[in-house]
Amino acid sequence: MLSLPILRPATIATFTPFLAAAKPCFLPRGSLTVPALTTWFTPSTPDSTGGLDVSFFEKTLTPEQLSSLVTIESSTATSFSRSQLPFALFLQYLSAGSPPPGLPHLYLAQSPLLENFPQLKASLPTPELVQAGRGDIYATNLWLGYSRGLVTPIHRDPNGNLFLQMRGRKVVRLWGPEVWTEGEMGGRLLREDGMVAKREIGWGPGSENSGIERGGHEVEVKEGEGLFIPTGWWHTVKGVGEGLSASVNWWFR
Repeated sequence: MLSLPILRPATIATFTPFLAAAKPCFLPRGSLTVPALTTWFTPSTPDSTGGLDVSFFEKTLTPEQLSSLVTIESSTATSFSRSQLPFALFLQYLSAGSPPPGLPHLYLAQSPLLENFPQLKASLPTPELVQAGRGDIYATNLWLGYSRGLVTPIHRDPNGNLFLQMRGRKVVRLWGPEVWTEGEMGGRLLREDGMVAKREIGWGPGSENSGIERGGHEVEVKEGEGLFIPTGWWHTVKGVGEGLSASVNWWFR
């Protein structure tokens, strides 16, 4: 698979050609700087990505917000479900820096937390790069969990996507919109039995995966690094390594 061009320096002027041509690019560390990179987490060490700093959220949010329910994905190697947990309980799950043994993998995926918790907006301001377009933010989504077993199934977005990895590492695979039509990929997803199988499209071994690798791009995104994923580009994401994984993305026009 192919690598991505690097946006350096990351300015509106250098970003505009990628946006205009609908071509993805890699954003090196320092391209997207937000206070949450430091305020939301306990310090990383050579042996650990650190955990979520629960005290920051306890000081920033109200008791009612902390006790409110959020939708969580729960998965094992053979099962997948969605349920609701109090946000404070999910924060405690993430604060240790490693998943508690014996529990399913819990993942807050594509969550519009800023809509319900507007106090968090100050630590996740809109990136300046979106001004290369109209500057309109369609949604800000958060992704919080542990890296092991973390997979976002193949899909494409209706808007341009600026993605920032705040903690941990992820591998992202991308394919241009011409590789499959919506109907072709939709049919393939329908043929797969259950979410566990759907999450392996783009990653699984053997002949089922051989065709999907042609013409694609693959990049590993580490703490403080990011991506631009253009409208309509197919992509799937997988966590790498151990410890906490935290990401944010902005859909913009």
